[in-house]
Amino acid sequence: MSEGYRNFTTAVYCTVGDVNSIKDFAAFEEAFSHIEGPVHIDKVYLEYWRGDQWATKEHMLEVKKFFEDKGIKTSGGITTSAVGTEGFESLCYSNTQHLDDLKKAVELCAQTFDEFIFDDFYFTNCRCEKCIEGKGSRSWAEFRMAQKLEATKNVVMKTAKQINPKVNVIIKYPQWFEYYNETGYDLINEPKYFDSIYTGTETRNPEYSQQHLPKYLGYFIMRYLESAAPGRNLGGWYDPFDCNYNLTSYLEQGYLTLFGKAKEVTLFCLGALRKEGPWRLMAPAMGEAFRECDEYLDKLGNPVGAAAYRPGRARGENDLHSYLGMCGIPFEPSIEYPTEAKTVFLSEGASADPDVFAKMKETMLKGGECIVTSGFVKKNSEEFRQFANITVTDRKAVVHEYAGTHNNGINLDGRVPGFDPVMISQIDYCTNDIWELAAGYAKFNNFPIVLRARYGKGHISIITIPDNYGDLYNYPADVLNVIRGLFTNELPLKLLGGSGIMLFAYDNDTYILRSDLPYSDSVTLEFAPDVKSVTEARRGFELKMDDHRQIRMPLMPGMNAIIKVNR
Repeated sequence: MSEGYRNFTTAVYCTVGDVNSIKDFAAFEEAFSHIEGPVHIDKVYLEYWRGDQWATKEHMLEVKKFFEDKGIKTSGGITTSAVGTEGFESLCYSNTQHLDDLKKAVELCAQTFDEFIFDDFYFTNCRCEKCIEGKGSRSWAEFRMAQKLEATKNVVMKTAKQINPKVNVIIKYPQWFEYYNETGYDLINEPKYFDSIYTGTETRNPEYSQQHLPKYLGYFIMRYLESAAPGRNLGGWYDPFDCNYNLTSYLEQGYLTLFGKAKEVTLFCLGALRKEGPWRLMAPAMGEAFRECDEYLDKLGNPVGAAAYRPGRARGENDLHSYLGMCGIPFEPSIEYPTEAKTVFLSEGASADPDVFAKMKETMLKGGECIVTSGFVKKNSEEFRQFANITVTDRKAVVHEYAGTHNNGINLDGRVPGFDPVMISQIDYCTNDIWELAAGYAKFNNFPIVLRARYGKGHISIITIPDNYGDLYNYPADVLNVIRGLFTNELPLKLLGGSGIMLFAYDNDTYILRSDLPYSDSVTLEFAPDVKSVTEARRGFELKMDDHRQIRMPLMPGMNAIIKVNR
């Protein structure tokens, strides 16, 4: 068994199938060494119920004792999935038998453990006749959130606390946070009833997976859910599924989870990571990644970045933050409007807050910057005109060459090629009142990519988001540099370059650069005048700035560069 980590703890989730498969403990000891050899394991979550499978209390106590005798803590687990044939099927919370099963599982966990977690099937997608009748005139989201909250209060928490008042009941939220409300998850009210929450930081290849999840999401959601339950977000959880195409894609989940300051990391699951399976390389590789991270995590401060406001019941421009994160923009997301932030980013989802315009106005009157997307403007076209007379039209343009400006929009400069052509919405704006900081060229015309106008002591900026968010990666470095400049003007450094490089920022002026490119490349960092020196944080040697206060940083695929800025 490897030594423990200084900066985080680790756990392995054991499904009920995993638990029930442990019969010969001597044979299992040898099999388990494939995981606990390279990875120090502090805890296991032992599942009582999933679908039509149950563990008996007698067997669970034997398995629990086995792990605790090895010095590994144990917690319980529940997966509220139904047996079905169409995708993932949830419990029906209108079905009394399902509610009785849920209560039984909670009773078993509370009797056996002082802590248990709900796997991220604690949602509902049922549309049976009873649910249709119960829904009535409400939307599916309204009905399901109310139904789930009732089950949480009167089945889960009431039962658990009556049996074991000190039990810590955890809800693990899945990574698809953009769709929580539609399946009954309620980030506003639900965390008030559970003792703790947990974060699903799984990512998938957005091009080939039905979940459309850019890699940066693993970091973004860790920070976003921290804002939903400050101090009670216990950790991040991910799996090896859909990662066979590239081992680094599995390791990246671990890196981004820990970069987001997870207290604990849970590997799902015991059965998937066994030596005989298709993911046999995952645990040994993750063990090395954990050791690497543990070398420098204590050198990082608290995460910072552009304040990204996303209300708890937001919808619109789904996963856009993660696409922008893949373009080198560091975010610090918030479920509440960040009133003290100097730079606030609002995508279309921020429209869910009925008071958002009054809050934006206050930010800008105090001298702050509000950055919005074309989707936000289109969603709120009339009300937005109090800030600037801009219309996102239904007309489209295909652009593949771009221009910038050297004088804040008075003139456009240059003609820079992008990569593949990009389809954008055409935005009507008033010249000489609003200024075009970056533009896309079309035949005998150009269309704004970045607009900016003064408002009070501050500014309002508008970014044109392509119809396909992935086309953000086709914007050339010159355009991305303009966009990043809006988000990072409070940082002592600027990232200059194309997409595929992630930047993570911390309040002690420590930064991580991570390349998601499939090839080696370099990126330029430009430093503010008050920066005295820059050091490589792990080994402490100085990185020399040139006469333009720039450093050219070589980056290899899947590697992390950690730098310290000294002011």
